[in-house]
Amino acid sequence: MSWSKCKIEIGKTGENDAMAASLTDIGTINDKSTTLATEDGETLTATATGGIVVAEEEGEPTVTITTRVKEPSFSLETLLTGNAVADNELTVKTNVVSDDFSVKLTPKNIGAIGIKARRTHVSWRPGSSEEEGHYVDITFKILACADGELYKKFRVAQTDWA
Repeated sequence: MSWSKCKIEIGKTGENDAMAASLTDIGTINDKSTTLATEDGETLTATATGGIVVAEEEGEPTVTITTRVKEPSFSLETLLTGNAVADNELTVKTNVVSDDFSVKLTPKNIGAIGIKARRTHVSWRPGSSEEEGHYVDITFKILACADGELYKKFRVAQTDWA
């Protein structure tokens, strides 16, 4: 039950793949929309004559955090895409996120396991519907840092929700 509610905070990845110096809450997350998923990595197979498998090596799996944000703020979109706001209007020139971002996913329950990733590639997919209003689906694809770290797990403390 540690994922019944969570918050996600992001910030631009620092130099040398450092965790972002400051983090910004992404806003109101749609109920039951946040997932941490792992997809199989590339498998390399060496075969001998006759099709006999002599060796097989599995590559590192791809790890992603996906969520849906309700009524995302202009400031969130500006942070991620660089689109500009003027006179209370956001001019959309791109939906591509070009920088790497750090992400911290904090479940609501104290003692639950959270995730911190220093470097992720972000996908920004806005949408709208009568049922859900304006929303954006955000996917954080966790990338390996120069030192090999993918992410850290941490136990949620009261200060993580302060």
